[in-house]
Amino acid sequence: MRLSPRYNALFIIATLTMLTTLGGCSKIGEAIDCEQMCEEIQTCVDGNLDVHRCSDRCEDKADDNKLRRQLDECTDCLDNNYSCGEINDKCPVCESVIEELI
Repeated sequence: MRLSPRYNALFIIATLTMLTTLGGCSKIGEAIDCEQMCEEIQTCVDGNLDVHRCSDRCEDKADDNKLRRQLDECTDCLDNNYSCGEINDKCPVCESVIEELI
């Protein structure tokens, strides 16, 4: 079965579009994780923290693969809604992320 050039072109365009848009999803995920992390720091560590500035700094630093992985692990753990006093015990990876962002 032979496809027409029009279908081939449509398939190629659709594939390229999907590939370029999927790469942006990781940046959106980083922004959401950074926002969540900074809000948690403001609530539990430093009530005077500027969440917007912290989030911007976090997104800049999240280009480092190690920090990005730790940030993902930490925010996944924080999704369990632990109290501020439980975070150090239940989510030990968060300690290094907090130190990096403060």
